[in-house]
Amino acid sequence: MESQSFARVIAALAVINQFIVRGIELSSPILEALPALHVTIIGVVAAFFSAFAIYAYQKVNDAKEKLEDALKHSMSVSTPNTMMFNGNNIYVNEDGSLNWDNNGKEALRRATMLYSYLDYEEKYGIPRSSHQSEPSSEDVISACNELFSLFTTIFTTYPFWNNNLVHIEGQTDKVAKLCSKEFDAKRIQEMHRIVSYLNWTWNTNNRSLMTLASYAIEFTKQKQLKEQTEMFEKQMAEMPYQMDENEKQKIWKQFHLPHINKVTDFQGVFVSYFEKSHVVEKEVIPLLSVAISNFNTYNETFRVKETTLKVITLIMFNMLFGVLLPLVTLNLLVGVQFEWSNFWFSSFEYFVLFLTMFPYLWAGKFLFDKVKKLNFA
Repeated sequence: MESQSFARVIAALAVINQFIVRGIELSSPILEALPALHVTIIGVVAAFFSAFAIYAYQKVNDAKEKLEDALKHSMSVSTPNTMMFNGNNIYVNEDGSLNWDNNGKEALRRATMLYSYLDYEEKYGIPRSSHQSEPSSEDVISACNELFSLFTTIFTTYPFWNNNLVHIEGQTDKVAKLCSKEFDAKRIQEMHRIVSYLNWTWNTNNRSLMTLASYAIEFTKQKQLKEQTEMFEKQMAEMPYQMDENEKQKIWKQFHLPHINKVTDFQGVFVSYFEKSHVVEKEVIPLLSVAISNFNTYNETFRVKETTLKVITLIMFNMLFGVLLPLVTLNLLVGVQFEWSNFWFSSFEYFVLFLTMFPYLWAGKFLFDKVKKLNFA
């Protein structure tokens, strides 16, 4: 009897020991602590980072808005009021860039040299040599047209803005592509290099350029008068009946005189462009330099986009592997002795778990995509 009782006790202890061993195997203090630990840390990190991100984003965004305002103002100031385009624009390279150092400067040099003796006479008291011939009317008109075309091209190509003003077959797309590039310090330097040369040219050759423009206006009017007179006389000669003087004058004033009076005011054009160049150097370039410097400083200091993407990735990683995975693992360990009678309840647990975790994962993905589209560093 005693031996049977002892055997029963031993058997009972063995069963208890199995439960104890199984309980030890199925319990994990680390897994149990991980979800709460990570949720707490994520909450603290998210709180501190949210404050930093809001402050940094506001600073960078304010600097970006000021830069955009400066660009809009600069664009409106530098946009030409009068323009002239030639079919074959020699001042635009094949890649859409401005041919400044070769054709551009050469056009300026030719224009200033035609009456350069006036500037020498004014500054140094050296009169024009008797052997120096006056330029022909064709040379004067051609020089002014080339200069007008050059000014138009300068202020509608890189490093300035296009604004869909240039329409040259085979070149328009390339010019617009270059002008749409990001505005940076290199672009400002190129802009300053061009306008400083223009301003130097005006300061040293303004008298000769104004004289050139004045003669171009006069020669153009003479040319137009000659052409329109010949056209009018030919028209009168071909008339089937003789017209009186009043009718002739009426036709002349209505159809021919407007062409004579419609002459490009080269003096006004040159003054307008050189004044615009002066404004760009003294106003636009300093404004853009400060705006770009401030934006780059805040952008590089905070690096909002890069930092936010890293933090979101880290939080999502810990949500998946530090919170969700331990919960699923613990539930699987507890359910090793699975019974079909508990199937629906166990499935409901997983359903609730994934249903409540999904919004956090979706929000993280949504924020990640939004931040990735920002034009910040």
